Amino acid sequence: DQWKKDKELKRNVAKASALSNEKDVILARIDELPAWVFFPDVERCEWLNRILLQVWPNVNHYAKDVIKDIIEPNINVALAEYKMSGFKFQKMRLGTIPPRFGGIKVYDKNTSRNEIIMDVDVFYAGDCDISFVLSGFSGGIKDFQIHGLLRIVMKPLITTMPLVGGLQIFFLNNPAIDFNLVGVADLLDMPGLSDMLRRIIVEQVAAMMVLPNKLPIKLSEAV
Repeated sequence: DQWKKDKELKRNVAKASALSNEKDVILARIDELPAWVFFPDVERCEWLNRILLQVWPNVNHYAKDVIKDIIEPNINVALAEYKMSGFKFQKMRLGTIPPRFGGIKVYDKNTSRNEIIMDVDVFYAGDCDISFVLSGFSGGIKDFQIHGLLRIVMKPLITTMPLVGGLQIFFLNNPAIDFNLVGVADLLDMPGLSDMLRRIIVEQVAAMMVLPNKLPIKLSEAV
């Protein structure tokens, strides 16, 4: 139907944007300019996108562990309320397209001397391929997209390398999330199941890293 066609068009546009450079994105979508165009304290960070492109395969491995160790158990807890069980991720490929940063703001006022705070406009529309099993049925997640304002807090600052003890990463507000659920017809045709799975997955992202929830990453054994 028309709704599905519109959703598919939006996903394709988002994917094209994720693969393009900053100049192409601006020219193609003049109505959605990055924040650095409007706010002088938000800086361009195309250099950061180039770095992220190079380290993305390594980030892939870390993200898989987070999905398996944190998100999967929480989804099972949520599904238990609906008398369903046996949810398990089988394949987790986040693809070759990394997130893009549209602008970055580093705070230098009204912050502690023991921390560095930055806000990043992040957009992910990658080519991930994730499959799962639920109650004996197979399903999958494709065309996953997320867009929001991400805060990164580097603290505490320490006197030994790497000079930063850890990171706290979280979205300031609920990010916009969209994805396709795919799988055998028996699974997705069950009344309300597709909407329920979609809601649970979005809720688990919020429970993990939407303020007041934070994703901590330890960088030094000194803290």
